[in-house]
Amino acid sequence: MLKIFLIIVLMIPILVSAQLNNHWSQNFNDESSLLSGAVVGGGGGPSAIYYNPATISEINESKLSLNASLFSFDFLNAKNAYGENIDFYNSRSYVIPRFLSYMLKPKNHSAWSFEVAFLNVANQSVDGVNYTDKNIDILSRFEGQEKYTAFSKYTSRYRDDWIGIGGSVKANEKLYLGGSMFASFLSQHSYHTLQIDAQPSYQSISNPEQYYYIASYQDQELVKFNDYRLLWKFGALYIINRISFGINLTTPVWSKIYSDGKRVMRKRSQNNITDPESGEFKGNFLIIDYAEKKQVSVQTKTAFSIAAGFTYYNENKTKILYSTFEYFAKINPYVIAKADPTFSNGSNPELDNNEFIQWLSFVEGAKPVFNVGIGYKWYIKENLMLLAGFKTDFNFKKDYDLKPYWRDFTIKSFNFNKYHFTGGSTLNIFGQDITAGIQYTLGYLKNMKQIANLSDPVEFNEIEKKALQGTRMNVMNTIYNSVSIYVAATFNFGSGNKNKDVKN
Repeated sequence: MLKIFLIIVLMIPILVSAQLNNHWSQNFNDESSLLSGAVVGGGGGPSAIYYNPATISEINESKLSLNASLFSFDFLNAKNAYGENIDFYNSRSYVIPRFLSYMLKPKNHSAWSFEVAFLNVANQSVDGVNYTDKNIDILSRFEGQEKYTAFSKYTSRYRDDWIGIGGSVKANEKLYLGGSMFASFLSQHSYHTLQIDAQPSYQSISNPEQYYYIASYQDQELVKFNDYRLLWKFGALYIINRISFGINLTTPVWSKIYSDGKRVMRKRSQNNITDPESGEFKGNFLIIDYAEKKQVSVQTKTAFSIAAGFTYYNENKTKILYSTFEYFAKINPYVIAKADPTFSNGSNPELDNNEFIQWLSFVEGAKPVFNVGIGYKWYIKENLMLLAGFKTDFNFKKDYDLKPYWRDFTIKSFNFNKYHFTGGSTLNIFGQDITAGIQYTLGYLKNMKQIANLSDPVEFNEIEKKALQGTRMNVMNTIYNSVSIYVAATFNFGSGNKNKDVKN
């Protein structure tokens, strides 16, 4: 059976798929997903290796659990992202296997239980373009209006796959202890470009030389890498009558294994821009640098977290309440990918020394957050269960100050809180469990700073030191909606009790 598990894992495509700034967005397409992951205190089933490895020992028999399919539909709308009534919109639908595990209950060592698993912990993708075309009076050198065009493209893909092995031991009738180790395969790709041009319109041209005059500004950045690392989880479960208590510690990235596919690039250019107040020519410049492979160093970090929860059974154990609370520690601002600049700062007066030093650096960090999840299971019949849940998913990057690193050198992302609502059922047929359900996710954030201001542009913005755009305002409102349909199966091997919940 272990050989079959490994073959299936190797057949799953590692799809490169926005910077994930929420800790609790993952789901593993089992009962734990429909209980909103509130299973640290017991009832995690095949996802025990992730939520609390001590609960692996809850099983009474070996079992194979897999996700048959997951249908997800995501809709993101950032209103006023590029100016008043200039929105950013992204939608996608996808079908991706996300969870596979094999749980082993040795016959000769009944106190021990083991599990190997493949988990898709994160799979986020945002891809959108915007084009603005209008006639406005923006260039001070010429009378009349100019043709003003702006093109932007934003692409962000983030995927994190884990392969893990875990074990649990039943220390006594009430205490379980366990641990798990994971190899993480992280893939990140972020690209953003903004190209703005202004040219005298044909109706206002009085001098033939004006046909060839174009004022322009461009910002462009790219960061791409794969990172492979190790981390651990340690858990305990304690059972008292109809209540079980659990605790789970997740280490930061324990050690880095390897990184590849590394590329970083940043570009800024400006041409034919005049200071509207003084009338003086601002000067043309092109600042661009690129590095790849061994020239780039990558260091990814994850937060230390501690989770606690309890599971409560009613007297006849047909109704079960689950709860989990998890605290994620702060990650101080750090450079996630960087390379040394290769150009000379002396020829680029637009950059001060601090910005020059960080020109090919991309920075990240995380503020501490505290999330809460609750779940409810109801045995309508012996072989039929209804499940429901709710959990918070607060964004750890929202309003986080990344000083001392340069402004805007973070990986661009949409930072909003999420709230997940789940519901579904599990049916036991011939000793095997079939789970189906749905999750709805709502995300909303008001009054964030715009990506750019293209609705009120000026020739040169002294506040932001950027050409052909206005001052960004805190008027971007982001709305996120997601619907996921779960289908999963668990195949039990043995003659033990098919009920997956501990009922001492």
